[in-house]
Amino acid sequence: MSRRALTAAVFALALVAAACGDEGDAGEPLLPSLGVVTPDTATTAVLGLCDLTNATDVVEARATFLDRSHATLHAIAAAADAEDRASAGALFEAKQRVEAALARDDLPNRFRRDVETLIDTTRDALDAIGLDAPACPP
Repeated sequence: MSRRALTAAVFALALVAAACGDEGDAGEPLLPSLGVVTPDTATTAVLGLCDLTNATDVVEARATFLDRSHATLHAIAAAADAEDRASAGALFEAKQRVEAALARDDLPNRFRRDVETLIDTTRDALDAIGLDAPACPP
């Protein structure tokens, strides 16, 4: 199997896994097919993105993104869509740019900028659903 086909399969599997989420407690943004966006899951996703800003290895960056941020970004975008479609759309577009970069053999020169945009749009979407996002560590 080629690296590109393997990458596509991993992304598809991650998406399917995200669709098998739990139901949440009252008061939390609930997405029956994607799970709950909690302050803890939001923090984990944002800090995972923060780690990507210094990534140089595409394999490690891809693993960090899939392990810490990818599924939660889908849930955040879906929850934000009910409150602020513009922030949800911006998050989705920024996520797609990062995913496209991670599907390559090497990270493009613009990768850090694309991840920073994704962090900003994630924060906007979290704000739309009433959750705070942590600052990236220095």
